[in-house]
Amino acid sequence: MEFNPYLAFGWSMFAGFIMAMGAGGGGILAGIGHISVLGIGDPNMIKVVNQILEFASRVFSVPMYHRQRRLIWPLAISFGIGAPLGAIAGAWFSKQYLSDMESYKTVFGALVALVAARVLYEGWASGAKKNARLQKANAASDRLRKAYDKERGSVGASQAEALGPRSVHISWRRVTIDCSGEPFSFNPTAAAAGGFAISFVGSSIGVGGGFLVAPFMASILLFPMFLVVGTALVALMVPLFVSVVTYILLQVQVDWWLVGIEVPGIILGSLLGPVVNRRMNEKALKTFVAIILVGIGIYYVF
Repeated sequence: MEFNPYLAFGWSMFAGFIMAMGAGGGGILAGIGHISVLGIGDPNMIKVVNQILEFASRVFSVPMYHRQRRLIWPLAISFGIGAPLGAIAGAWFSKQYLSDMESYKTVFGALVALVAARVLYEGWASGAKKNARLQKANAASDRLRKAYDKERGSVGASQAEALGPRSVHISWRRVTIDCSGEPFSFNPTAAAAGGFAISFVGSSIGVGGGFLVAPFMASILLFPMFLVVGTALVALMVPLFVSVVTYILLQVQVDWWLVGIEVPGIILGSLLGPVVNRRMNEKALKTFVAIILVGIGIYYVF
């Protein structure tokens, strides 16, 4: 397969930056690069390479979020229980029914446009702003961000440590996490079901699913977005790996020369994402991602 290696490297670096920002859209940008920038014509190979790049991004960005104490491990683990099965089912479904480029692009674009609409609603709609639980999560995000901005000093670091996520109750029906002095709870079964559904969709279209996980954790489970970003990244690592292995077992061909060029670009972009993310406010981050997704969705649907 012929492609421009410099263009592949540059585009993957941009996609890696968006992946590590954690609000979703990086895998989709990798996909649009493979389809429309590099001109790859095999949708099944695009799905596999997209997900290899997403996994590589997380290997380098997740440890940075861990050092910043921005991971909610019980939520990530609960999500991960259902996610591998969803990834296997999604890869099989996509290999059977989405192997044609035109049908793949239509489904890809429609789903992206719907997610973009949801993200814009969260950031700007007055109804979303009046949700009491969402307001509590947004306030916790603001407190955490301010504490982490001061963490280079001893007082700031101590405050960030105290405000970080801490498990206060764990059972098979309810898990409660203290974040910034506020309790946030979720049902592990619901989180696992969400993991199955989101991994099925992500594996079907060949992305990590971060553009679905972040809204799921922030808008449905109502956890602070400042912590959701890293949690969503680590929650998808197992299903990404499982999905890639499943596609390979289904005998999908992979251009490893392309992967070898793009992975270093992904790594460079991924090292910048967590640094920039901690300094962006929530509305700006959501709006930025939504604008990218709207443009991509419209492009592929029409």
